[in-house]
Amino acid sequence: MPLIDQSADCDVCTALSRQRDAARRAGCSVTLQSRNAEIANHRQFFLTIEEIAVGAVVYDRDADMVGMVRGTGGVMVQLEHPTQLTWEVPYTRLRPGTEWEVKQLRALAKLQRDRDRDRERERGRCS
Repeated sequence: MPLIDQSADCDVCTALSRQRDAARRAGCSVTLQSRNAEIANHRQFFLTIEEIAVGAVVYDRDADMVGMVRGTGGVMVQLEHPTQLTWEVPYTRLRPGTEWEVKQLRALAKLQRDRDRDRERERGRCS
């Protein structure tokens, strides 16, 4: 059976490839064929960058952080965290945010607003 390779950016495909290589070395043809089939059928979370909407909550698997999509360009997605942190990541490294992660992002945004408001109050007292 021919080798099937997917994106090296995919953690699942990387793990399956390692398992496939170990099966090949051990001479386990059934496991080898099974891993090839799994790799061929594995779908990344986003197949194209067009699937990612501005304002969507996504999880960056490289940064291990949730963020909101600010924009897209080429294969890169610009993300923003409520703490004003912004970064870019290839769309293949993202997955949709879970319900819990959406709530987490909202809570972080509220906390940041409260902190900003408290800083403004402190500045007003010091002037």
